[in-house]
Amino acid sequence: MTFYVEKQLALGPIRFGVTTRQRLDAIDDDVALSTGAAGEFVRRGKGGSFFGDAARHAEPSLPVKPSISQTPFWESLKPDGTQRGYVFLGLIAFGLLLVLLGFSVLARKGPQGWIEVILGIICIAIPLVMTAQRRRQIRDEEERVRREHAESEKKHQELLTWYTNALNHLLTDRGEPALIALRGERESLDLPYDIYRSAARRVVLQIGFEELAKRGVSASKEIATLLRNAGDAAGLTADDITATERDLYATLVWHLLADDRVGKAQEGELQTIRKGFDIADDDVPIESNGIEQFRSLRAVASGLPRANCPVPLAFQEYCIQQAPLHTGMLFITNRRLIIEERKRSELPLPKVYEVVVTVDDSTIVIKTDQKKPLRLRTGNPIFTAGLIDFASELDERPKGFA
Repeated sequence: MTFYVEKQLALGPIRFGVTTRQRLDAIDDDVALSTGAAGEFVRRGKGGSFFGDAARHAEPSLPVKPSISQTPFWESLKPDGTQRGYVFLGLIAFGLLLVLLGFSVLARKGPQGWIEVILGIICIAIPLVMTAQRRRQIRDEEERVRREHAESEKKHQELLTWYTNALNHLLTDRGEPALIALRGERESLDLPYDIYRSAARRVVLQIGFEELAKRGVSASKEIATLLRNAGDAAGLTADDITATERDLYATLVWHLLADDRVGKAQEGELQTIRKGFDIADDDVPIESNGIEQFRSLRAVASGLPRANCPVPLAFQEYCIQQAPLHTGMLFITNRRLIIEERKRSELPLPKVYEVVVTVDDSTIVIKTDQKKPLRLRTGNPIFTAGLIDFASELDERPKGFA
């Protein structure tokens, strides 16, 4: 079977294969990060598979106001919670009923059925005509408001463009004049924070990667100060600046884990970064837990643990782990997975061909020959999935057996 870990990072999602972890003493003392100046993954280890995808981003722009022209005509006929909407719906339904009744009379009695048909068509036409008139009135009003606000929107777009240019200028010039210029452009903006927030965070994050690649981990404190100054000049809130710093740290951690290069030397570098950026272990629980789970996997690589499972086991079957789930309990044995939820289900290990851990929601996705994969949520999904991987590779046949 194959075993993958997926994680959503600030610059896009990553997916990497997890093979048998190196022994701790086999990891070299190279303290170079596995993250490049652009935030990309840089392989420095000996192998493995890694897949990354860049997050889509666009320059900040003014929101497009919804228009009646973008709303299909039939959507306008739906009840909107007002008495008018339900009256229109009732008229259309009544008109359809009259038309059907009229055609029935035409078929049975002759021309007198045209009275019901005509009345029905009138009932249907009244809501359609009145809705069309209302849409035309709304369209005319939107056009009038658009003309009145055109000059203001043009000015806002120009200010936003100048802000964006000053923001992107920080990628090449991070001196005090550039920060002052950006702060001035930000103070001129009279727009909602969410319009420029993502772009500002992206630029601050990019500065962090570039500075780390250029100045090294030892300058983490100075780099943190630069990022905070840049974020403040860009108008980011203190919470968003802190979140951006943690996004940077998370990227560094998961790239090292994907490269299987978290040894003593690398953990020392990560500690230096946390200290420089004033990040406590509790501030990045997913990353701290991820490092610990991979460390635990490395510890059991030489021999799987044994556990007591309160479930009947077959001859020569033994329990490896009890893993608490959000909805029950998972028992891993050397032969199968036993899932105790509302009802018990079992899955023989030979039928498992892929296990994927989605770190962000602590989910293990187990793919088998069945169409629907099995999804389990647990507190330590990487370690649990690793034990499933190890258990699936056990060959306990007697020596010399062919």
